[in-house]
Amino acid sequence: MKFARELAEPWGLLLAATSAGVAWAVQLPVVASAGVGVAVLAAWAGVAVATREKEPERRVPRVLDVTPGSAEENWLRRAEGAAEGFVSLSGSLSSGPLAERVADMEAVVQETLSTLHRLAGRASATGLALSRVDLDAVAHERRRLERELRTANPEVHGDLEQALTAVQAQADVHARLSGARDKLLAQLQSGALGLDSLVARVAELTAATTDVAVDTGAVRELSDQLEGIRQGVLETEQATRKSLG
Repeated sequence: MKFARELAEPWGLLLAATSAGVAWAVQLPVVASAGVGVAVLAAWAGVAVATREKEPERRVPRVLDVTPGSAEENWLRRAEGAAEGFVSLSGSLSSGPLAERVADMEAVVQETLSTLHRLAGRASATGLALSRVDLDAVAHERRRLERELRTANPEVHGDLEQALTAVQAQADVHARLSGARDKLLAQLQSGALGLDSLVARVAELTAATTDVAVDTGAVRELSDQLEGIRQGVLETEQATRKSLG
């Protein structure tokens, strides 16, 4: 607790001891002098807690639920399987330069998988939002309002235009959501298949490389491939976060 930590601060203890000493020096009873020290220490701790700058909390990306049976869940499961395969393959490698490099890549694979999980959750949330906009009904309303506007009296013309603007706003929202979901699903697919490809490439290198003859170019290619996957999913997350809020 913050108050308890402040009570143990050296400067607070020193100030309390000094205050108690002064009280004793002016011939206050020992108990009263000790009370002065305790009061000063408590006041010190209270002021410190109240005025100390609050430490900023680390912002943790929110992970949304993934709809069971959805396309995004299928791609996420594919990515999870690839990540598990990568870890298993890494653990099976004999000690050597290739094994060390592949082991170093495990953290990036897990980071990429975590981002894909967030993308899948966002895709599910976007799909749910899309289901709440009946595009056929919106199109029907727009056509009806456009017909009425052509023959409407001037007195109601403004109201009909406002109604048409509101209907068009729904269509615009649907278009943005649909585009964002398409982008998310495309990146989930790309990320999952990219991880699959990475696992296959590591397996190929394992079969073709010996400890004494490591193809440094091929190992570098692995790192570049993984970095490309990681950057792709991160950029998609940032782009969809900006467009959807």
